[in-house]
Amino acid sequence: MRVLFCILSLFITLNLLGKEINVTYPRDPFSLQLIVMKKKGLLQKEFAKDGIKIKFHDITMGQEQTRAVAAGKIDICGSLNTSSIIVAAGKNIKLNIVRAVCNSTGTIALMTTNPNIKSIKDLKGKTIASVKGGNFQQLILEAFVRHNMTIKDVNYISMSLPETYNALVAGKVDAGVLSTIEMLEAKKRGARVLTTAKGLMQGKLVVAVSESFAKNHPDWVKRYIKVQDEAMEFIKNHKHEALELAAEDLGISYQDAEWLYNNTKLINTFNKDDIISLKKDIDFLYEQKLIPRKVNILAKGAGIEIAFENFVRNHISLCAVSCK
Repeated sequence: MRVLFCILSLFITLNLLGKEINVTYPRDPFSLQLIVMKKKGLLQKEFAKDGIKIKFHDITMGQEQTRAVAAGKIDICGSLNTSSIIVAAGKNIKLNIVRAVCNSTGTIALMTTNPNIKSIKDLKGKTIASVKGGNFQQLILEAFVRHNMTIKDVNYISMSLPETYNALVAGKVDAGVLSTIEMLEAKKRGARVLTTAKGLMQGKLVVAVSESFAKNHPDWVKRYIKVQDEAMEFIKNHKHEALELAAEDLGISYQDAEWLYNNTKLINTFNKDDIISLKKDIDFLYEQKLIPRKVNILAKGAGIEIAFENFVRNHISLCAVSCK
């Protein structure tokens, strides 16, 4: 019996050796839970006892995250906007939403440095830049619809977030969509906010995992969720320390970290309004031809319902799949 036990233990040990979980670590928008999970070593400690390594990847943009998932390079997107998940679903890239992160409505804005631009309507014929395909482009489209405009009324350029920031402050574009750190820095350099996402759309950030990871490692997903809940509890009880960690990690002042915290609603679960806005986002992105057909990212199918007992009833195990 002892020999059998030793053989079994050796098998388990060898089976775990070399295993790792690849997690995206976007620095934008403000995902305080993820920062705490990494900087306090909470996630690493949770899996280290099983010999599983956590490998963080500095991938910020939503489309880059979903492409990395599709390529098999990423298992867990630590903070990903739902618009990018919808766009990915339109391309048959399937992701499972396993936890909410935050509502970032107050920390994403369409900004300008052009003194002649006073309103959204003044953007007609002007050059506008943003990240394409996610919350950033959606904000532009939502603002234009509100003012009876379309993307054809401007010269729209697709740029990464750092490129948008640099082009805006250098006066090479008339307006651009920025968020969190770049938004704060642009304000310091004289940029003005034309509109935030407030009243136009509800920016929703979530934790999303690849479909195969959800099916093959439901227990690991559950443990990730447990650690995020621990991070939320740490933030609740040690807010000052958490913001100090964020300021150091992001290279910003404590005051800026506090502003981001106060303008970002940290959440673990969706409420009814979040679900309604998610459905509206799908309709809007389809109408704007950013997805080829309406998709459904509220379908069951990941097989890990046990991990989501606190998630929205009837919408646990959210999975991005295309509707037929």
